[in-house]
Amino acid sequence: MELLIGRTREKKILEDTLNSSTSELIAVYGRRRVGKTYLIIAFYEKYIRFEFTGTHGANMQEQLEAFSMSLKKSINSPVDVAVL
Repeated sequence: MELLIGRTREKKILEDTLNSSTSELIAVYGRRRVGKTYLIIAFYEKYIRFEFTGTHGANMQEQLEAFSMSLKKSINSPVDVAVL
């Protein structure tokens, strides 16, 4: 997370959500190409077990097939379990 410069408010929200004792949902939105995905991946890198990004211009069937393939790959790969 050392590479995240600035974004103090956003990092505080992500940290509070991570440390929450209840289930949380975060919606990240904004202009394209400003680092939204990078922020999430960099902040939560040691907690992410599965990630998927949709394919631009793909129909629902193609999106579901890509999601399914990504999920199968993540299930078949060894995973280190983090103790929180």
